[in-house]
Amino acid sequence: MKKYIELLDSSNLFGWKIIEIKKKSTELYYILDKLETNRSTYETLYSVTVYVLNDNKVGASTFEIYPYMDNAEIKRKIELNKENAGFALNEYYELPRYEDFTEKKVESNLSGNPIKVLEKVKDAIFKVKSDAYLSATEFFLTELDERLINSNGIDVKQKSYKLNIELIPTYKDVETYKMLELGNVNITEIKKEVKELLNLAIKRYEAKELEEKENINIILENDEVAQLLSFFTDDLSYGAKYQHININELNDSVQGKIKGDKLNIKMVPNYEGCIGSRDFDLDGVILKEVSLIEKGIAKNRYGSFRFGYYLNEKPTGILPITLVKEGRKTLEDFKQNKYIRCARFSNMQLDSNTGFFGGEVRLGFYFDGKKEIPVTGFSISGNINELKKELYLSKEVVSLPNYHGPKYILIKGMKIA
Repeated sequence: MKKYIELLDSSNLFGWKIIEIKKKSTELYYILDKLETNRSTYETLYSVTVYVLNDNKVGASTFEIYPYMDNAEIKRKIELNKENAGFALNEYYELPRYEDFTEKKVESNLSGNPIKVLEKVKDAIFKVKSDAYLSATEFFLTELDERLINSNGIDVKQKSYKLNIELIPTYKDVETYKMLELGNVNITEIKKEVKELLNLAIKRYEAKELEEKENINIILENDEVAQLLSFFTDDLSYGAKYQHININELNDSVQGKIKGDKLNIKMVPNYEGCIGSRDFDLDGVILKEVSLIEKGIAKNRYGSFRFGYYLNEKPTGILPITLVKEGRKTLEDFKQNKYIRCARFSNMQLDSNTGFFGGEVRLGFYFDGKKEIPVTGFSISGNINELKKELYLSKEVVSLPNYHGPKYILIKGMKIA
């Protein structure tokens, strides 16, 4: 690291940044419940960004440094990227400066002996009973030590852990796929989720073409809930405001005349179990909680150091976790009326500029007033700008890599085709 700093300091730059990541990974690969491969890896990665100042405009270019590079090759890389940065100029902004920071110890039960942790998780998963089975399961337990240094005195560190479990639930000739991404291990919750995934494979096999395509309530769940609510958080970013593509100003009702649940959304640095958690962003800005929306009213904006500088706002940094207050009704409460609960999409899409969202549903559950029936072969579409007045958030919550909040959201007025 020291020699990299010396080379950068001698290169007549406006500024520079180095991100060092030390990554330890333990991996197990299973076919059915038989171990096929195991391996451990260790690597150190360096990502370097150089900044130049031309005609009072700032340009940046990023490159990687590898262990086999000598000083001469690194110097050539610096000069090449210094030239490249001159072709990507933005309005002038300062670079982040040193802030008082104490490294926080991340509490995680993934620390310790990785093999013992993985054995415990593996044993729990393979004990789950179902008519479906796991044709393949892969485990990746990673320990990350990250350090960020820049030319303005920033020097921050953090350690984090994450466990990825890649599952292929199978039933007869149907295979599905799911990647669990965990920052902590809760054996009870993992077994519950695996049981649910195995059941979904069975339901996917049993699913029939949806015939009744009347305009009834739609329920999104898990990742699609987080994706839909990003429409509101993206709109309150510094970048949206600076580029004049935002819809709402501060103190506006982001949902218009609200008939359903009022949104309460915060952006936070970390949340237990969310692997996206971090204490500083990739500019080195120390992250602190920001309340964006309170009872449906826009209260604050957030965003990167550069766009905060342009707006003359104190930069919050890129906050990684969306924290949404849960609703008052459970999934069981939603059963007062017919609905379709969308469990698996081929790929739901959301256009943050227009508000249009939707996609093809691979597996849904049509509630006919008495029971849920597995269905497939249909798509849904709508515009969140038109539907945002009447959203109903579930009391059940879920933790995803960058989201903690309602597991389900009920929407009225979507089109089904």
